[in-house]
Amino acid sequence: MTNRSVRRTLTASAIVVVVLAAVGIGFFLVGRSTVNQPPTTPSIAPPTQTDVRPSPTYEPTDQSGSPEPGLESGPAVAGQGGSKAGPEGLPLGYTHDQTGAVNAATNYLTWLNSIRIADKAAADAMADSAAADPATFATLIESFDETRSGLADLVADQPEPARGAYAVSSFSPSRALIYIWAPEVTRDVNGDVNHLWAIDAIPLVWSGEDWKLDKTLISKIGAAAVDPIDPAGNPTAEEKHSILTRTPADPGQITDSADQTWFEYANAPH
Repeated sequence: MTNRSVRRTLTASAIVVVVLAAVGIGFFLVGRSTVNQPPTTPSIAPPTQTDVRPSPTYEPTDQSGSPEPGLESGPAVAGQGGSKAGPEGLPLGYTHDQTGAVNAATNYLTWLNSIRIADKAAADAMADSAAADPATFATLIESFDETRSGLADLVADQPEPARGAYAVSSFSPSRALIYIWAPEVTRDVNGDVNHLWAIDAIPLVWSGEDWKLDKTLISKIGAAAVDPIDPAGNPTAEEKHSILTRTPADPGQITDSADQTWFEYANAPH
């Protein structure tokens, strides 16, 4: 198992995020998954007190004093893009293009990396709809089953990609790798809320006339250079540009985030 470089530390009553090999199911894990390794199942580590997340800061990338450029708004809309609803409202039926791949990756991350998998029947049905093949389905089911017991201390867990940004790391008509920088918002039984920012790589293949998950939900995870100055807020397009165009000092498994062309979601809040 490969550990991600950014530790997501919650309070003593909350859950810490762990990296999983090949399965890639996120769930506030200290790291999530790696590629080209034998699949393993995820588990939720007990809370730790070590927090090495990037310090929130805003630093203009243009040191000459010119106005900071903002990220361009892209065509993908977080939470939309499917032509039909699957289990638990999971959007399915995406267009066979880059925007369809981004929408699919975003929705799979939002639905399958959330507290929705606390219900086994719902989790199994969503996995069946999202997996490209039986091996991927089995891997997702196994990871959900391993993770479920660790959700007891959480009353809410939800990625909020519209607040972040996305990049198309690679694309062909048959395969895509989508990067999503977004917060995962958790609330525990004591009411403590955390906004945990990270970059996740979602691998997809075109299968059965739709974009489906390829082997895992999250194949790589990494950190941006820093968190937004207000992790609980909505960073501006200018702050997103400043953060995502800088190379992280400790990027985790994703080492090329600053080389990507990042876009805001079309429904990005400000």
